[in-house]
Amino acid sequence: MNDLRIRGGLVADPETKTLVEASVTISDGRIVHVGKEEGESTEVLDATGCIVCPGFVDTHMHDEELDDPHSVERALLRQGVTTAIAGNCGSGPLLGTVRPKRQTPWLNLGYLTGHRILRESVGVNDIYRPATPGETTEMQVLLERELSEGSFGLSLGLEYVPNTDPAEIAALADVVAKFPRRWISIHIRFDGPRCLEAIQEAIDIAARHRVRVQISHFGSMTAFGRLQTALDMVDQAYAAGTDVTFDCYPYAAFCTSVGSAVFDPGFEDRWNKDVGVLEAGSGKFKGQRLTKAMFEEMRSETPTALIIAHVLNESEVRTCLRHPRCAIASDAVLRNGEGHPRAAGTFPRGLRILREEGLSWPEALAHATSIPAEMTWLDRGTLRPGNAADLVLFEPERFTDKATFSDQLAPPEGIRAVLLGGRVAVREGTITEEPLGTFLLRR
Repeated sequence: MNDLRIRGGLVADPETKTLVEASVTISDGRIVHVGKEEGESTEVLDATGCIVCPGFVDTHMHDEELDDPHSVERALLRQGVTTAIAGNCGSGPLLGTVRPKRQTPWLNLGYLTGHRILRESVGVNDIYRPATPGETTEMQVLLERELSEGSFGLSLGLEYVPNTDPAEIAALADVVAKFPRRWISIHIRFDGPRCLEAIQEAIDIAARHRVRVQISHFGSMTAFGRLQTALDMVDQAYAAGTDVTFDCYPYAAFCTSVGSAVFDPGFEDRWNKDVGVLEAGSGKFKGQRLTKAMFEEMRSETPTALIIAHVLNESEVRTCLRHPRCAIASDAVLRNGEGHPRAAGTFPRGLRILREEGLSWPEALAHATSIPAEMTWLDRGTLRPGNAADLVLFEPERFTDKATFSDQLAPPEGIRAVLLGGRVAVREGTITEEPLGTFLLRR
């Protein structure tokens, strides 16, 4: 007797790029059969009119605000994300801090260890100061402990810690390279005019240390007229055997804290834009385009407030998304439930864009499922028997994002159900009353 059968839908296989009528049978939280119905089931879930596919895998999100009531997780879950990796851009917490507060997440959740917390833990609180050799050695010891306890790797936010010495990075990369199935996520050192220099730095780290490097939110760093050249650099490195991957979110605006080094003096010249391209994503001026006085007030009085910068070239973002090795990733971050619409709309929006670019549904879905799962060595992202029964059922004609810059958490339309471990976590846009996710550790 099987636990659950999903019948009546079209099953999308992102590996074989097929879309066929089939049933999915689940037992004990795992997929046991895909194809013609076999045996009996205790429960049947009607997928008529739906595409059935693996749950979306978000390799780059932010859930480090430990006092936040899981709003990021819930927003991602409602758009079909069933597995996510937090702690990116150098901001990941130590596992001993995060585990007690994330034992029952809303989705399957793993963490990278952040460069920033390693620095702070050894007394380097100045983001503009390189670590000393002694401090770097202490960070190595701490990172090795984190990786031994289940961290998925190291995250670097080099634009946020702009004077980080290459020797400091190399020492930490050496630690990561000792552990199997770990990677380094890098928010590169420069966006805009110097992004190619920063892309090369990331490629060199991967090549020199023989470690996987994931270049974060590729579009938001290079979609200033340089994206195609950056993609060519990565493709050449990959063809030569360098283990470099990348992700992108489907918006022409990025979002980060107003007090970060991104907005140090000179940012307007860097982008050749004035302050009017900035929108307050949270706080007192939320939803307003900023004047110089408003920007300066936010930066001095509420430095953790979020800014949305409308500075990217949308055509380049689309080019990045359709690259055959690009993973869709949200870079979701919220402050008190406020932020950028990517927290609630990334995956339906990204998939819609890929469909507009001419991809079939299975081809588009690979960018949200099998590609990011392979990047992170997760047994998810496909409908293979034995894999975790994390699934999304959506109506293809209705599936669309509804989140906007004025209503950032509006859930998408067209999702009939999201399953975690064979249990329904979202039904017609409504989340079940209890979290069904698992805190993931890499062993």
